[in-house]
Amino acid sequence: MAAGLICLEPGRPFSLQEVAMTNSSLTLISHPLCPFVQRVAIVLQEKNIPFEQIQIDLNNKPNWLLAISPAGKVPLLKVERDQDRPVVLFESMAICEYLEEVYSDHPVHPTDPLTRAQHRAWIEFSSAMLMDAWGYLNAVDETVATNKAADFRKKLERFEAVLSD
Repeated sequence: MAAGLICLEPGRPFSLQEVAMTNSSLTLISHPLCPFVQRVAIVLQEKNIPFEQIQIDLNNKPNWLLAISPAGKVPLLKVERDQDRPVVLFESMAICEYLEEVYSDHPVHPTDPLTRAQHRAWIEFSSAMLMDAWGYLNAVDETVATNKAADFRKKLERFEAVLSD
């Protein structure tokens, strides 16, 4: 099965090419505080893609979420097309790349391959930065909080230096 792709029903998984949308309905399964959900929501909004959103409580995950999310986390993007079976995409970067490929008339990445690769590298860097922030917010003791805050600050300073160049 391809990374970032599962079926809602048992059977053969769809490839990204098979899921290419013409008449489709999208549902973003999310949590309001998840930065990875926000990443997907931003792409959907920047590309003017209509979608519905379902918020879930990550502290009380519904069984249906656990059935369709391999890691039991969000974001998930449920893709429904005409008479095809619904497909659920998971992992924010896989979802964003899918949206970029399918809705190519409003690109969020530059066309130059080198610049696009740089953007993707900084996106990966920002994922690590978000994990430091999450670790700080959920620290169980002061030492962990201090270390995560320092890691987060270093990454922010590095990111800020690049932005000011």
